[in-house]
Amino acid sequence: MSSKFIRKYRVVLPFVGIDVRCITGPLGPYIQYFGAHQIMKIRTLLLTVAAFVCLYFVAGGCLLRFALEPLVLPHVAPSAHTTAPLFLQISGDDGNAMLVRRYGTPTVGCVVFFPGEHGILAKYKKNLFPAFAAQGIAVLAVAYPGQNGASGAHPHLSEIMPLAAQVAAAAQAACPGHQVVLYGRSLGSMVAAYAAATSHPTGLILESAAPSFSSAVRLRLKARWYLAPLALLPISKLLPHDYSLAEALSSTLGMPAVVFEGTADRETPLVDLRAAGVPGNLQLVVVPGGAHSTTYLLAREGIIQTALSMLRARRT
Repeated sequence: MSSKFIRKYRVVLPFVGIDVRCITGPLGPYIQYFGAHQIMKIRTLLLTVAAFVCLYFVAGGCLLRFALEPLVLPHVAPSAHTTAPLFLQISGDDGNAMLVRRYGTPTVGCVVFFPGEHGILAKYKKNLFPAFAAQGIAVLAVAYPGQNGASGAHPHLSEIMPLAAQVAAAAQAACPGHQVVLYGRSLGSMVAAYAAATSHPTGLILESAAPSFSSAVRLRLKARWYLAPLALLPISKLLPHDYSLAEALSSTLGMPAVVFEGTADRETPLVDLRAAGVPGNLQLVVVPGGAHSTTYLLAREGIIQTALSMLRARRT
């Protein structure tokens, strides 16, 4: 029995502090017993760790598949400083709605602004919208379901995209000469791109855009140590639908489209956009030093002039 035990565990025993050469003599049976006990403890530990790792990845996969999208848009209470008039409201059958507020007078045309996931407009009302208004461009700022007074809560992206397309179509019908440019930033870039695919506006401006929903999710996972291992999963296959600029822009051939991307953006890195491949009908404008929260400031003049050229080109 001693020789069989040694042959079976000759590789494992040294790692638990047992020298196989010691398993001889009258103490051999006792040493064998304690060695086997240590091995069983290690086996139990390894099985426990394996079960935990398996459960971790299964839970992560279920989260990506079934519970991620409702977490994308957090609830945002209406701001006490919201004074812009309500331009229109688009409601869905599921109780979700988008509100659109107007800033400025549309003498040249309109820009429909789709904000990022947090839907915070205060800094844009101060630093961006007046620059559009000074050029005769009214900004129609969108409030997502559950944000800034719009009804609904925790909508899926599949519920947001049709509402965004309806907003774009309604803006085209209401603005002078049907002159409308869709402008999306961060998550709003993807929303604007898909809205443009069905509404065919005058032009499309994207800013701080991710190439796909899965790439944005993977980057967020890597940014948190306790979620980083989930980035190893096939995220694009686990998501109910992996929205991408390539897919959206495949239906906008012939429509002018420009993306402004900052070189210092860590949330939607320029390298990710280039690695995925910039769609052929999307012009890339690199903004030196632009971070995720500052690209629109550094590129403001370029964004305004791009919108103006799109609106004026459509008129001529």
